Amino acid sequence: MSSDHQPTAWVAGNPNDRSVRGFRIRHGGSRGPMSGKLYARLQKEGRGPKESSIDGKTFITPAAEAEWDEQRTNPVGAEAELRERMKAIRHKRALKAGAASAASPRHVSKRGKRRQAK
Repeated sequence: MSSDHQPTAWVAGNPNDRSVRGFRIRHGGSRGPMSGKLYARLQKEGRGPKESSIDGKTFITPAAEAEWDEQRTNPVGAEAELRERMKAIRHKRALKAGAASAASPRHVSKRGKRRQAK
């Protein structure tokens, strides 16, 4: 392998694959597909996409997937409250980390002037 190897970008999967696995691949992230455990939890909580079944094969229609995407983009009710609560928690954590960083003796603002290279 050459030293100039660049990691490949995440590819969202085949839009024509209507299986549950295809859905999980399309709704994954840079680290890979959505986990089966997360998908099962979303289904159990009633927050997963609507599944259809024919002859024992489970699939997700494009309309059901689009509806699920819309619901995640514009949450309402308890899901919207959870999103706001998590946003506030992350903000509070970031402020605490910033304050701890600024208080550190190793913070960039407490270092002396760097010498200029001649």
